[in-house]
Amino acid sequence: MTLVRRVALLTGTAGLMAAAAASLHAQAPGNAPAAPVASGAVALRAMPRGTLLQATDVGGDAAASVFGYETQRVIAAGELLRAPAIAPPAAVRAGESITVRVETNGITVTREGTALGTARVGQQVRVRIGQHSLSGIAAALGVVRLP
Repeated sequence: MTLVRRVALLTGTAGLMAAAAASLHAQAPGNAPAAPVASGAVALRAMPRGTLLQATDVGGDAAASVFGYETQRVIAAGELLRAPAIAPPAAVRAGESITVRVETNGITVTREGTALGTARVGQQVRVRIGQHSLSGIAAALGVVRLP
């Protein structure tokens, strides 16, 4: 499905397709940030999978560099926190209501949709808009950008 058609789907107007066809272009997807290899970030307590790391969970020299990251497995107290045990949190989760966005040439079109999968910033995810299923890139918390 072309970008022009996706914009028309978001706006619900077929006339926009002809008017915007000359100026629309796809944007390259961003890359997901990698979890830092923290030489001094240590778990202060045992944590289950899915815990968002906070100041009370982490100690050591590099503790601040992992705040907001999510545990990908069970973490033991005293364990060194590094990838792949921790990673940036998911920006969108399956079943959540999200904002679907198309941006081009200074024009932004948004519409509400539903995430069909879970993804971190920069990762591809399927979304549902009405009865249509499209593929986009998780851009921010609760936001998916259509390429």
